[in-house]
Amino acid sequence: MKPGPREGFRWTRETIIYAFELWHRRHLCSPTVAEWRRAGGNHPSVTTVRTVFGSWNAAVAAAGLRPRQPGEARRGQAHVNGQQETAVRWSRRRVLARLHAWAQEHGRPPTLEEWRRAGESHPSAATVRRLFGTWNAALVAAGFEARRPGVPLLPRSLTHERCESSGRWVSRAA
Repeated sequence: MKPGPREGFRWTRETIIYAFELWHRRHLCSPTVAEWRRAGGNHPSVTTVRTVFGSWNAAVAAAGLRPRQPGEARRGQAHVNGQQETAVRWSRRRVLARLHAWAQEHGRPPTLEEWRRAGESHPSAATVRRLFGTWNAALVAAGFEARRPGVPLLPRSLTHERCESSGRWVSRAA
């Protein structure tokens, strides 16, 4: 038997509110969109909730819960899909410290793409931009030089070579 509602079931305002109440009983906090998406298939999708209520926070409020603010930590220790969830609140000072740690480890400040691909030991690029306005503003606040869009870290002549037959740049084999 598959998880979630039976075949032909349609989520209504009442059943969505009930799903939020069940979440609250289990986790002792209101759900965030990210937590709801990771929680499995026994509840309506985020899209369904937004379609029925107009917004995520309107649905949370309709269930009698208080929407959490962006970055607001949970109260107590909650688990989603058997894994402990820990919300981390990143201050500007901590973000700058992580930028400096990256630069120390790699010998230069990170690019936006490198930051996006890196692990979870630092805030997301979206968090950095929310705190500083832009990626380059965060780099400048950390004491680094802002990067111009499209300017590579190294000249192409150091990382590529010209193909003799086509004249195109080809990445050098590692």
